[in-house]
Amino acid sequence: MPWLLTLIWAFASQVGFAFPINVTTIRVGAPTVIAQLDIGQLKGELRQIGWSTDGAQLYVQTADGEPPRETLRHFVVSVGSGVVTPTDQEPAWAQEYWARKSDRTAPGAPMLEIDVKQTFETKKIGTGTAGAIDGIERAGGNTIMSGNNLDRENQKQKLTVWRFSLFETTIGEFVNTRPIPGLTFSWGPRGTGAMAFTTDEGRLMFIDQEQHKQSVAGVKDAILPAWSLDGERLAYAVKTGRKKYKLVWCTITK
Repeated sequence: MPWLLTLIWAFASQVGFAFPINVTTIRVGAPTVIAQLDIGQLKGELRQIGWSTDGAQLYVQTADGEPPRETLRHFVVSVGSGVVTPTDQEPAWAQEYWARKSDRTAPGAPMLEIDVKQTFETKKIGTGTAGAIDGIERAGGNTIMSGNNLDRENQKQKLTVWRFSLFETTIGEFVNTRPIPGLTFSWGPRGTGAMAFTTDEGRLMFIDQEQHKQSVAGVKDAILPAWSLDGERLAYAVKTGRKKYKLVWCTITK
């Protein structure tokens, strides 16, 4: 009954995504800059970005210092004007949004759960890909290390690594630092079974409950993806300098 499917999708388009979606079928619009964020003035590091219920505002949180004694600062940004306004505390709508977007299980699909593992891994310090130790290959497969390489071999460190994964895809990795759920990922609207996340290189990607993936071309140095409640927009921050970011949003259509 094509007319029934048309009616269902028309309803879904009015209330936002309401059914499981295949992320390869969504289109991501060009980013629109909302505001420039100077962390030198805001203080600390970016910690949260979240949508208001009506989609007219974004909440931005920064954290200054080391937990548990870090200082949190709160800001509300008008999506329309880009005005950044300090506020004394985190709005209730921001708390509710963050709890949903950073939860371990998908909203409306509790069978989708993020796997969290702590490991202790040896990382090599050096130049080249992944800090690999360079060597001079000899016949028989033996490697002779120069003095430089021996120094770097001695600089191997055992590091604590927290890794968040969904279907064995890494959606967040924290090395020798406290893991922060939601810093690198955002669940999509309730019932969609979809997620937006950023990679170590700051690329923006989508994944769904069928393990389909889509990488958004042209995005790098991105952090804190935040999928709006109606499913029609995605906000995130892009690093543009040592302590500077631009806050952007893009349209999401199916």
